Amino acid sequence: MLTIPRALGAALALLLTLGPAALARAQDTAPPSAADPLVLRPEPEPSEATLSGFIETGLNYHILTDGQDDWFGQYLRGTLDFKRKNIISYEVVHQEEFGDDGTFFSLGLTHVLNPDWYGSLSVGTSAGGFFWPRFRVDAFVNRKWLEQRNLVTTIGFGYYDAKDVHYDFSAFIGAAYYFESPWIVEVGLRYNFSQPGNVTAPGPFAAVTYGRNKAYYLVLRVGIGREAYQVVGPDQAITDFASQVVTLTWRHWLTREWGFKLQTEYYHNPFYQRVGFEGGVFWDF
Repeated sequence: MLTIPRALGAALALLLTLGPAALARAQDTAPPSAADPLVLRPEPEPSEATLSGFIETGLNYHILTDGQDDWFGQYLRGTLDFKRKNIISYEVVHQEEFGDDGTFFSLGLTHVLNPDWYGSLSVGTSAGGFFWPRFRVDAFVNRKWLEQRNLVTTIGFGYYDAKDVHYDFSAFIGAAYYFESPWIVEVGLRYNFSQPGNVTAPGPFAAVTYGRNKAYYLVLRVGIGREAYQVVGPDQAITDFASQVVTLTWRHWLTREWGFKLQTEYYHNPFYQRVGFEGGVFWDF
């Protein structure tokens, strides 16, 4: 069986739900894949080391249709792991979208309660950028199951305070199953409740990961469903519409500590389409 901290793999991915791929949208409160290779690492050998972590930095560029300006951004994100009991995640993203620009900041904590249970909490805010949230918080509780603890279930809740008149509450439920290496499969459902207008928006997703830690990972993620609100201008929002998104990520280690990540994404809604590219380098220490 895959010798990884299955619980922590899912937890840190949840903490990184505000990451550059999601661009901190209210409708994107479903986490990245619990198999995000950024957080897949073997159980450490006994040693005196008390700190490990991960740092990644990179750029993204998105091409939009229907007369929308292209997007461009830069990001820095990472984790600090204190003996697998308390794990801090952080992220800074500067983004240019819809003719405006701003910077988003997030900070998260995962705490391991016992071998079967752990919880996570992340908060975020921003400077500039009407498309960023004024404030955002997400909390998740996770449980490991089966003899090998290779099934992880998750429930979560979130709050998103936009810079226009709307705000959102969200609920999340999901599960990740770790097969014998190299396969991991995850499914989940995020349900958004938005005001004003009492708009609801379900958003299921599925993700499949192939690869091995310290070598490479390929992650395919597909999300469908509806979105309650999306702010596309200082005084303009589109509401209550269907959307689809497909993301393919390749993460490759060049050494045991250094590597690169390449990602492409296709997004569609009735108002515009978006094709995005992201590239970064990481240090896994």
